[in-house]
Amino acid sequence: MPLDPAKRSVYPQRPRRGGRDVRPQPGVGPCSFQEEAVAKSATVRFGIIGPGGAGRWRVRELIKEPATQIVAAADTNSDCLDKLEADVGKPVQRFLGPDGYKKMIDTCGLDAVGVFSPHTLHFPHAMYALEHGLHVLIEKPMVCGVGNAIASAKLAAKKKLHYMITYQRHFEAKYVAARDLIREGKIGEVKSFYVYMAQDWPSPRIGWRGDPKFSGGGQLNDSGSHYQDILLYMTGLLPASVEGAWDMFYHGERAKVETNGSFCVTLSNGAAGRLIIIGDYIRGFTDDVRILGSKGMIAMSTADNLITLMRDGEPTIKIEAKLPPDYPPNPPANFVRLITGQVKVNHVPALFGAQVALLTDAMLLSGKTRKRADCAAILKKAGYSYKDIAIR
Repeated sequence: MPLDPAKRSVYPQRPRRGGRDVRPQPGVGPCSFQEEAVAKSATVRFGIIGPGGAGRWRVRELIKEPATQIVAAADTNSDCLDKLEADVGKPVQRFLGPDGYKKMIDTCGLDAVGVFSPHTLHFPHAMYALEHGLHVLIEKPMVCGVGNAIASAKLAAKKKLHYMITYQRHFEAKYVAARDLIREGKIGEVKSFYVYMAQDWPSPRIGWRGDPKFSGGGQLNDSGSHYQDILLYMTGLLPASVEGAWDMFYHGERAKVETNGSFCVTLSNGAAGRLIIIGDYIRGFTDDVRILGSKGMIAMSTADNLITLMRDGEPTIKIEAKLPPDYPPNPPANFVRLITGQVKVNHVPALFGAQVALLTDAMLLSGKTRKRADCAAILKKAGYSYKDIAIR
């Protein structure tokens, strides 16, 4: 059942009282969001929580920004701290152990943290930082569970802190341009979609990602989170229901976490389509993203930076996507520039993470029960409603 048409828009006309005005602003395009006024800083003192492989990749992007100062890091593995120091080219204050991040936040005079720890630890790490007045850059998935996602987003808004997710496809030209084309009505109303991603993701041997204690949903909640995000990001719609299945097999071996899934997803305007996330792939990575509208279709893949636009009654065209002028190159750059006041637009506000968390919860629940999962019911059980995840 589609949502009430009055509730379909994720862009209400008034900002929520006491929260951020993140409506599209003149001159920044329909895919951008304006941050409420936050105190500016000439330099940004960072503490890093969980500098593993993905975390250090984000740190290497952070230190390209002149305002960034990496002053401290916390991890349970000293090797990760060693590698971080090698990447930044200097010693940092080191905090070892599961509660080291608290001491780091309490004692280091930080402005911001990067939360790059295992998925299920994101929520306590982010909340502690937000409670102590720090801006938070957080790896995907933002946090596990839509209730936790909304709670952390509300806390950041209450404290007027920047809270940003590292969904890097919000900074890739083809996805930004495709979103704009859809918003401009080039394919009409979104009617259906096909979103497919396959990756060699050896879950039985992939470290903490293969451990249900830390994974929070296997491949569906790891690389699959990016593809849930771009579906919602490009269409501007919210998930309404999910029905499908997942399994735990990789090359015939049963893992401990969700490795593959195929789902029929219905969005808030009644559009329905297929979302497929595969970890049981042989060597490599591939994807295929197609959005069908009432007047045509948009298609793209990782093979190139082209958008294929097929409009009814017109020749198919290939569009080479380009980012708008002055668009930040990646999430860390956007985050630092927000704090220093160089930019006002957060291209991945926290409520995107809450929307994705809702879709992930529905996928995991449907795969477990083999029944349709209703997103409104999931929100209600968590103590929230659709108005709590609408980007205003």
